[in-house]
Amino acid sequence: MAVKLGTRALVAGSSRLKFGFSNISPSFRKQSLSPLPLVSRQLSDFSPSISESNLKPSIFQPSVVIFDKDGTLVCFHTMWNSWCEELAKRMCDETATDMSTDVYELMGYDLDTKKIRMGMLAEKTHPYIKEKVVEMLIKQGFSEWEAKNVLKKTWKDTPENMQIKMTGNLRSLFTRLQKKNIKIAICTSDSREGTEEFLERLNLSHLVDIVVCGDDAVSVAKPDPHNAIHICKELNIDLSEAIMVGDTPADTIMGQAANLGLTIGVLTGVGTHEDLTHADVIVNNVSEVVDLISPNADSKEFHSVTVTARGIFKIAERSSFPQTNKKNAVIN
Repeated sequence: MAVKLGTRALVAGSSRLKFGFSNISPSFRKQSLSPLPLVSRQLSDFSPSISESNLKPSIFQPSVVIFDKDGTLVCFHTMWNSWCEELAKRMCDETATDMSTDVYELMGYDLDTKKIRMGMLAEKTHPYIKEKVVEMLIKQGFSEWEAKNVLKKTWKDTPENMQIKMTGNLRSLFTRLQKKNIKIAICTSDSREGTEEFLERLNLSHLVDIVVCGDDAVSVAKPDPHNAIHICKELNIDLSEAIMVGDTPADTIMGQAANLGLTIGVLTGVGTHEDLTHADVIVNNVSEVVDLISPNADSKEFHSVTVTARGIFKIAERSSFPQTNKKNAVIN
């Protein structure tokens, strides 16, 4: 089950969601709520109850937000489609064999659309992919030594002319989080070399508290929860106070497996709504993520947000904690 809500409805309702599946009618489970019309007036203008209430300004203010990189912070296709074509050309030249189709199939690259689909390059680390490239060459008749030599001569961790297209104003978004004392982490399957170049070119290094890359010695490939747990441990933050943001099942499954406070899927990468069913909340991009957890005067009044059944109950459970604790304190 997934419910589409506007951010206003989600934020306002996060402190009042207290229902189970038995309370949801079958017809409601099947429907998607229509977006509320945009209005220039605030909800408090219509309802004195809302203006007098003390509803939380966000669904969940975490201590750290863990971002995936490619497909989440930057356009995956812009960065990696040229890399796929460059790798295929180098391998064809080195082996004097036309193996571009095999390379594209292995990487999950569609030459016609210039898009990366869900698969190897979108979800796996470079060390893992290199092992698979060697296996591909061996299946084509190369010896193991020859295959490893071809890989050594043709592999590059980053595109020769790295094109970076941000999915939002990352410097502004990260600064907003930093001002709320929310730490920023990046957990990526990309290499350390490529990730550091990305951070330096966009002048983001000083805003990021910790980075874990796919080829780091400490790293374990997603969706294993190890990297998320490691990040929280290094920052001395409880897992329940962390949010995972990513565009693939590897990201969302990692967030759930680590038992993080909230897992958010974004639609700027290779993942669709159907791919991101392990997320608690699905939004269009990272700007909407920051609007949800750290709204400001420039935040849009309405975003289309998909909340999964898991997300509804997780938000409801979390928002009920303070009330439950307060009642217990009175009783005791």
